Amino acid sequence: MSGKNKNQTATERARAKEIFGAVPSSHTCASPTCPNAGKPISMGELYPVMSLVPRKHTVFFHRACGPRVVAGGG
Repeated sequence: MSGKNKNQTATERARAKEIFGAVPSSHTCASPTCPNAGKPISMGELYPVMSLVPRKHTVFFHRACGPRVVAGGG
């Protein structure tokens, strides 16, 4: 029996995901209170939000800077 076991492939996938998350994107944070405004957002921190007003387009935030969404029930 040759090849890799399930734990080895899971470790490799986790490592690849971590490396991809550190890659900077071409987007900057749209939050007015962002401490890193003007700097590229890393792919792991990228949080896209669809803006409907004044026109339909996507704006990007850091995960920590993004708008808080509250799911209400009732």
